[in-house]
Amino acid sequence: MYFRRFILGAAASVPVLALMAGAAQAVTTDQAKSFISDSGNKLVAIVNGSGSESQKAGQLRGLVNQIVAVDQVGDYVLGRYNNVATPAQKQQFQTLFHQLLSYNITYQIKAYQGVTFTVNSATQQGNDVLVDTTVTAPQKAPADVGWVVEDDAGQPKIIDVIVAGTSLRITTRNDYAGVITDNGGQVSALLSAMQSQISKISAAQ
Repeated sequence: MYFRRFILGAAASVPVLALMAGAAQAVTTDQAKSFISDSGNKLVAIVNGSGSESQKAGQLRGLVNQIVAVDQVGDYVLGRYNNVATPAQKQQFQTLFHQLLSYNITYQIKAYQGVTFTVNSATQQGNDVLVDTTVTAPQKAPADVGWVVEDDAGQPKIIDVIVAGTSLRITTRNDYAGVITDNGGQVSALLSAMQSQISKISAAQ
């Protein structure tokens, strides 16, 4: 559970979706592997670095904004309710989504001191590439993590993370849809739940 929350926060857990129509082109396996290797090394260097937790959190937030298609992820996890939400609700959702991402990153820093990251294989899937990696942390079993990479305006970006065979973007979308459905289809209920979660995480830090 801690690992999944870290991945969702640091990469996209949780963190990701199809690109704007016409902008996507195929990313090669070599490009995707190089991108994930470089991104993973940067993430590990920050987590294992000597800076304060607040410094590391800021560095990780900056890294995530560089390597993950965060706004597209938000659109994806809101799913069909993009057609229901008002423009103001969509804007608020994206703001809260970014905040949750940042708080999850900060929350997980302590748990992953000593993390290592190894890139294994890469598989072409249409315009996407699935890069398989092994992530290891002290006193934790090695975890197989897949990173789905796609072109975003000429730059590779992470659009999904696969942990234990489960797509984190789909899991998050289903969770969010469940909150809305349980509250009569009101997007405002999800926004309230997200704000409540942010408040709890912030108070615990």
